[in-house]
Amino acid sequence: MSSRDAILNRVSSALNREEGKVQLADRPASVTQRLQSPEIHTQPELPTTQIETLIKNMETVEMSVVRLQSEADVVNAVDWYLEEHGIDGELSVSPSLAHLAWTKKVHSGPATGTEATSVTSCFAAIAETGSIALKSGADTPATLNFLPENHLVVLKESQVVDHLEAVWDSMRAQSSQPRAINLVTGPSRTGDIEQTIELGAHGPRRMHVMLVAGE
Repeated sequence: MSSRDAILNRVSSALNREEGKVQLADRPASVTQRLQSPEIHTQPELPTTQIETLIKNMETVEMSVVRLQSEADVVNAVDWYLEEHGIDGELSVSPSLAHLAWTKKVHSGPATGTEATSVTSCFAAIAETGSIALKSGADTPATLNFLPENHLVVLKESQVVDHLEAVWDSMRAQSSQPRAINLVTGPSRTGDIEQTIELGAHGPRRMHVMLVAGE
């Protein structure tokens, strides 16, 4: 018996579990109640409207924001952004956006590691912090959020919530849960070297949000 097995057996014995197997039904009723009805703690009041607060907080953390009337405007908005910043190279989009009428050749799927820019949808945005919530999945590969130097996000106004807790409420209401949720607040940065902020240290150098009106 290995040291690991010995430790697990002792833990199992202390918990009175057979062979170390813990069943979901064995959890205390208080835990189930807490998961089903989580306590909401004090939350700060937003200083302005939800959307105004979101945009201000996003711009504070170096995210740029443009407002669009419909999802049909996304392609032109992407073309404008790339031209405005002189960005060339490959473009990858999440499969959730592959149906749009792209004017240039795009790759749909996980990041290849060679693209300069990615365009993705998202799960939610948090007005309080200006953060984007991104869930992993076949339609929204997580690699598109981190490998390309430029990350463009399509966000619908209906996906904006006031506080972080509301993201988890929405997630619990989903029929299935993603493997991962990434909360991203602005482009990648570090201040480790001489306390000088460097963008793009371990992720995108630019992050641009296209905020689509309505549902």
